[in-house]
Amino acid sequence: MPVITVYQHGQSSGTPPMRNDHQRAKRDDVTGWSDKTARSNTRFLQSVSLDGLSGHGFAFTLTLRDCPESHDDWHKIRKAFTMRLQRSGMIRLHWVTEWQRRGVPHLHGVVYYPEHKEGDTIPLIKLGSSLPEKVISHWCQVAQQYTCAPWAQNIKPISDSLGWLQYLAKHASRGARHYQRSSASIPPGWKKTGRMWGKWGDWETGEPMKFTLSREANFAYRRLQRRYRIALARDSQNPASVVYARRMLKCNSRGLSEVRGTSGWIPERLTMTMIAFLAAQGHEIEQ
Repeated sequence: MPVITVYQHGQSSGTPPMRNDHQRAKRDDVTGWSDKTARSNTRFLQSVSLDGLSGHGFAFTLTLRDCPESHDDWHKIRKAFTMRLQRSGMIRLHWVTEWQRRGVPHLHGVVYYPEHKEGDTIPLIKLGSSLPEKVISHWCQVAQQYTCAPWAQNIKPISDSLGWLQYLAKHASRGARHYQRSSASIPPGWKKTGRMWGKWGDWETGEPMKFTLSREANFAYRRLQRRYRIALARDSQNPASVVYARRMLKCNSRGLSEVRGTSGWIPERLTMTMIAFLAAQGHEIEQ
């Protein structure tokens, strides 16, 4: 039976295989982004509860001029940076490693600091304007041997839930085939890459809801998703996006086309509206 999985900020749907008794591949050293890695990162981001995002948030992109010789060197930089953020009062962190076209890694992420309360020894709320400079300073100090210029770093405050959703839409929509995650961009000489994303601290997440539906209901649901994607693409005024949205369910094989699933960043309330609409039309849907 087809299944719809509804997250806080996204959804996925598909038809599970009739059998799932294949032998699991032996876990080996991580060598870049994979479809599974990208999905796990997306599922985490889509599960984050907006009500739990307390404090001052900042989205960052941190770069280097020179490429570390190995993954171990990059890991040391990232670990030292994280420890500095922890000592400075950070309450939560999410990060992803991606590649520039010239084959040098860079770090995307979001960091949150607590709000100041009466009696706190470090009034972070009064230092809110200087927190981005502190984050950049920490990065430049741990990565200085690879030529890290403060002006080459980018950090912006996340002032409300909209800022988080913008961050989410950017990093939850990227799959393993995105050019910044392509294995072709991994630095020469790196035999492994280590973890491609991670989190630290107090993250409040919600359990996804699952719905099973009939084959006919699944077809109807996919058509609603397709129309929604086309509408978004038209609003973006990008002709290529419209063409891509129209072809999202097409496949050279009829059998594969009929079971092709959907996935994307869609507000929970909108997905639930679609499900309620299908139920009102008489389609079989069960939670």
